[in-house]
Amino acid sequence: MKKLAFVLLSALVLMACGSTEDSGGFTENLGPIDPNLVGALESGQDPSLVPETQRNFLSGCVMGATNRMPDLVAVQETGLLKVCGCSYMKLVERVRLDAAAVAEPITSSSDLERDAYKRFKKLDEEFQATEGSFSEELVELFASCIRQTSS
Repeated sequence: MKKLAFVLLSALVLMACGSTEDSGGFTENLGPIDPNLVGALESGQDPSLVPETQRNFLSGCVMGATNRMPDLVAVQETGLLKVCGCSYMKLVERVRLDAAAVAEPITSSSDLERDAYKRFKKLDEEFQATEGSFSEELVELFASCIRQTSS
């Protein structure tokens, strides 16, 4: 489980590639996701309309793991797609909650979303600056997804 958690944390390196420009949100640049990644999407999410940030995160997460675990059967047995999808959703939820916690009461929802997106991108910058070191809170976030998908 620790190995998979490290693999998922490594996927965050690719987070900053989530958008070609600072779009300010998690819903920009909708497009199709690689058919091999459809299993990482939320139930009911249209695979032809996936935001670029989510596509890039999921691709980086899965590709980073499969490069470390080249046996496709091993990848499938880990529930990797579900873990990557869960990790993305929990990470986005966390940065949105963090942004809301420090916002003024009159802050617009679009400003909250922009702040959350900046926090998301900052996590990637911090990861690169510390050569792959994350807070215990983030490690636990990913580990909770591993536990959730293995039960």
